[in-house]
Amino acid sequence: MDHKRTELGENIGFTSFADKKFNTCFLCVYMITEMNKETVSDYAVANSITSTVNSRIRTIAAMNEQLSELYGAHLDSYANRRGDMQFLTLSGSWLSNRFAIEGEDITEKMLEIITDCLFEPLFDEDIFKLSKKNILDCIDAEFNDKREYTLRKARSIAFKGEPAENSSCGTRESAEAVTPDSAREAYKRLMETAQIEIMYVSPDDDPRVAELFRERFARVARHSKAYSFYAPSPLKSSPELLTEEFDVRQAKIALNFKYDSSDTDAMHLMCIILGGTPVSKLFMNVREKLSLCYYCACRMNEFKNTVVVDCGVEKANIEKAEAEIIRQLDEIKNGNITDEELQSALLALENSYSSFGDTPGSYVSWYFDCICKNRYITPIEHMEELFAVTKERIVEAAKTVKLDSTYRMLNKEAE
Repeated sequence: MDHKRTELGENIGFTSFADKKFNTCFLCVYMITEMNKETVSDYAVANSITSTVNSRIRTIAAMNEQLSELYGAHLDSYANRRGDMQFLTLSGSWLSNRFAIEGEDITEKMLEIITDCLFEPLFDEDIFKLSKKNILDCIDAEFNDKREYTLRKARSIAFKGEPAENSSCGTRESAEAVTPDSAREAYKRLMETAQIEIMYVSPDDDPRVAELFRERFARVARHSKAYSFYAPSPLKSSPELLTEEFDVRQAKIALNFKYDSSDTDAMHLMCIILGGTPVSKLFMNVREKLSLCYYCACRMNEFKNTVVVDCGVEKANIEKAEAEIIRQLDEIKNGNITDEELQSALLALENSYSSFGDTPGSYVSWYFDCICKNRYITPIEHMEELFAVTKERIVEAAKTVKLDSTYRMLNKEAE
């Protein structure tokens, strides 16, 4: 696999990957900006429009027909978040030219469609309404998925007053307030100020892709800056608790912990040992041995120096479950890590990393993460670093972890 990154302009990066085992091409444009509750929904709605129509292909039916003629090519867009940053993406996938039945240049046609979508989006009234509805549906879906809602509320407590407290699509209220004019202005501002990262995966290197984006971005009056995703969140002076009640069958809790260790690899392994596998301490003890929850998992946000543990519980077991979660964390702090637990954590990571390169998207995801961390490293190199982590390093990292806040979703039926 050949991999290289070049600068196309002011804070515009282009990374290409050539791997002959693929039969398709995949291109993803990341537009990175600061998370701001005043603009987050405008950006999300505007970005949703980009994968729907453009100034040349002005209806959804016409776009679907064009993509269908290109052997079922596909466009997509979404809004996401990392650290204090919001990133908006436009992506496309299509069949490699070598499989075109009549020798068509599929790549050229798809690049024309994608760049027109990116640089000449159509803010038609009907398309705007549809895109706005899509964002509102995403927000509603997050609320209807009570586990996802729990995690979002936990983030809002942990990062109160910080950009990261915002959802990647905003709230229903902020999305409802988006207008065609505000979305259009937001998109123009995004193209001028966002950090741009373009990732392209194909069977063969194709220099015209980079040149096309270089030429199109040269027409944009850019005044952007490179952003830092790493923004550690300060620990609260005392743990905060937020409780809400809903008509749900199962109560849910999320515990936010914050740490100040710089040993990211050790912290990563600590999280997996604590609650990242079916043989983790939380699963084996809180769920299996003590039957205090239906599920219990741990995840890490290294850009905010935060660890969150969430679980589904009976209301009567909430305090017992929270106490046991903290006790299992204390077990790690006290050095009670078995060889089996450490090896299971490493094997889980190795298994996860083994899928790298299976799809074009895996290349894009990994190296975009490298860009966010400002550290370029291959999965193999990272696994070598992880296997070098000792129990002592894990214990020292764990000792810096402290409870910051807790969110509880209570079920009214339990009253």
